Amino acid sequence: MCGLFAQWGFAPVPPGPVLTTLRSRGPDDQGLWQQPVADGWLQLLHSRLAIQDLTPAGHQPMRSPDGRFVIVFNGEIYNAPELREQLQQSGLRFRSHSDTEVLLAGFARWGAELFPRLNGIFALAIWDDGRQELSLARDRFGVKPLLWWRGPTGWAVASELSVLRAAGLPPRPRLDHQALEQFWQWGAVQAPLTLVAGVESVPAGHWARWQASRPAAGWQLQPFTSLPSVGYSPDDFSYGEAVDAVASALARAVDRQMLADVPVGAFLSGGLDSAALVALMTARSTTPVRSFSLGFAPEDLSCGVVDERSLAACTARHFGTEHREVVLSRAEVVEGLAEFCDAIDQPSVDGLNTFLVARAARAQGLTVAVSGLGGDELFAGYPIFQRAWRFQSQTPAGGAWRGLLPWRLLQRLGWEHCRFAQGSVAALAAQRRLQRGCEPAGLQLLPEERGLDGVAQLSRLELRGYMASTLLRDTDAVTMHHGLELRVPFLDNDLVDLLLRLPSAYKLSPGRTKPLLLDAMAGQLPELIQQAPKRGFELPLARWLQTLEDPPLAAEALGGPWPGRIQRARRRYHSRPHRFHGWWQWQVLSRWLAGWPQLLEAES
Repeated sequence: MCGLFAQWGFAPVPPGPVLTTLRSRGPDDQGLWQQPVADGWLQLLHSRLAIQDLTPAGHQPMRSPDGRFVIVFNGEIYNAPELREQLQQSGLRFRSHSDTEVLLAGFARWGAELFPRLNGIFALAIWDDGRQELSLARDRFGVKPLLWWRGPTGWAVASELSVLRAAGLPPRPRLDHQALEQFWQWGAVQAPLTLVAGVESVPAGHWARWQASRPAAGWQLQPFTSLPSVGYSPDDFSYGEAVDAVASALARAVDRQMLADVPVGAFLSGGLDSAALVALMTARSTTPVRSFSLGFAPEDLSCGVVDERSLAACTARHFGTEHREVVLSRAEVVEGLAEFCDAIDQPSVDGLNTFLVARAARAQGLTVAVSGLGGDELFAGYPIFQRAWRFQSQTPAGGAWRGLLPWRLLQRLGWEHCRFAQGSVAALAAQRRLQRGCEPAGLQLLPEERGLDGVAQLSRLELRGYMASTLLRDTDAVTMHHGLELRVPFLDNDLVDLLLRLPSAYKLSPGRTKPLLLDAMAGQLPELIQQAPKRGFELPLARWLQTLEDPPLAAEALGGPWPGRIQRARRRYHSRPHRFHGWWQWQVLSRWLAGWPQLLEAES
């Protein structure tokens, strides 16, 4: 798990500021490779967080033994042992046991056919000196970030916006006002846009190629993976068979994702998803799993938030984890807000809870943790799935369900209310969406998905929408800011393919949340966790905002409709503190903008 930067232009970028910015993502080692290419300079820079093969043999940029290929890579390849074995059978010998070397050897043998073989989280750039080509690839769900800027005389690729800023790219940065509008409406910018005009996310599940022989032709981009569009019927796959298959696939996913040369811990909430992961981790670990949970000071519990520490502690006791509770105070949060707004790399109303627990975990020496992200999307855990199932059961086959556009369907289901009834801050920011008729790319069905039932459609919309553009993006940014790798076993390729093919009826049951996961984990979880209702994790932001100073920027700095919007958001919060979402958005946005003053200079 690391940070990377690649650039081609008429002159090399001074590496010092870039490597300094990358260091938080990879504090253990850094490297630089560069050479003249196509009347310019090609650079690959890397900062390493050592997790597999802690020796210098894992140094990056890494070159193949013959010198033809050079790679910079951020992420983890969980099926690297299987790929290594395949390559060894062809006579290849390895110098290390790092997954980076497996990628390098695999690309040398299979070319771009390597990418669909990978089960992991990754963003990478590989230079082929023989063909004079650079290839990029990003994992299936975009767990690992990969941003690119393409200018008239060059291009750059980086793990973060802050890295591009350190490189002085774009040369004259400007705010992307469409992305800014998305942030105000959704609480996060929707991929592929970023708040910097001309900088976009490389699409998840895609690879791209740049040829030095045609430098001005740009990048050739194509997908290497997709979500399954054909499912099993109950006649083909009984519920009992599904339970057994899910139990086996989830266990294999946890096995893969415990691969590391450092201890692997867990972020433990009071919910089912993280408890299931801790159960499986404990069964596979020779030492107690280290777990971390968040809680609040007594004075902050009076505003209605739920403290999950008791449920998390129940799970921790049951499995004998080495458990630590992180109790947050207003003073600590206020003091750390500026750092959070820097760590998030791009403004978001979410992510603060993960930032805080990651900081505590890293301070205790943890380098790798697992999270239950993806469980709600794949096991139909959000309330909207129950509502969609009821709606579908009342709709004649071939009737209104498939005739509705996704956004109209979500309106009819009351998506902005029930989908976000988990208490997240992003939920509150969502209340304006339907009124403005905003439908981001993540809420557009692909043609092959329109024949699926509503629950299956919603799973795919959730995976591409809120999870990709908010949950995964924020989580990577704030954990890697602390030099901590977060793994997501529920997004294992094999497990995802299985779950998306299973009948939707298997995932829903009156009075039970996530019955398929509960039955797959039968006999392994504390009774209290099995019976606990689903709850969302909510920070007491309404209370914490009372002690914050005014944001560092005046709304007039943005011009246009912004002064009026910010004034209304402030009035709403001060008259009704529970309506804090707009004021919180401005607190985050203004602090982020203050750290990139060139964006505001372009507005004047």
